[in-house]
Amino acid sequence: MRVTGGTGRGKRLRVPAGDRVRPTSDKVKQALFNILGDRVTGTAFLDLFAGAGGVGIEALSRGASRVVFVDDDRKSLKVIRLNVEDSGFGDRAEVIAAKAESFIRKSEERFAVIFLDPPYSLEIRPLLEQIADSDLLEPDAVVVAEHFKKQSSPAQAGMLTRYREAVYGDTVLAFYKKETGGKG
Repeated sequence: MRVTGGTGRGKRLRVPAGDRVRPTSDKVKQALFNILGDRVTGTAFLDLFAGAGGVGIEALSRGASRVVFVDDDRKSLKVIRLNVEDSGFGDRAEVIAAKAESFIRKSEERFAVIFLDPPYSLEIRPLLEQIADSDLLEPDAVVVAEHFKKQSSPAQAGMLTRYREAVYGDTVLAFYKKETGGKG
């Protein structure tokens, strides 16, 4: 696993031992950030179910002003911290040991981009609904959910509406925006 673009391009990243973490492939990361484009530059980015931290580190490499990594696994947290430091982005990163649902409930910070890649066994709709009901989203924020292609991307989850879906092999990226009243 590597950083695919930006100032850290080519930097190798560690992955926790075992099969608990399913890192986002380099191909999918590159596609994700091509779709997001300049939206990441200068913004706060949240990486939920961060695993090895590859997506959040990619965001830092591509100009995010701050990334918060959230995971509840001790091995993952250790690897994320090592990857962040080795990549030289420690000053713009915060690693938080918490379950995603708890973080969503308690956080007072707001984000322009929220990326979530829960274990394939978890349904994404309840997580998206919880995000929609929280105060995590900046105006015009984007929420991206990565999931297995055999799961569906809900068209609507609370006030979040899916506006794009991209499929890469067995992986789906579903892009959501919060409705701000009226249609659109």
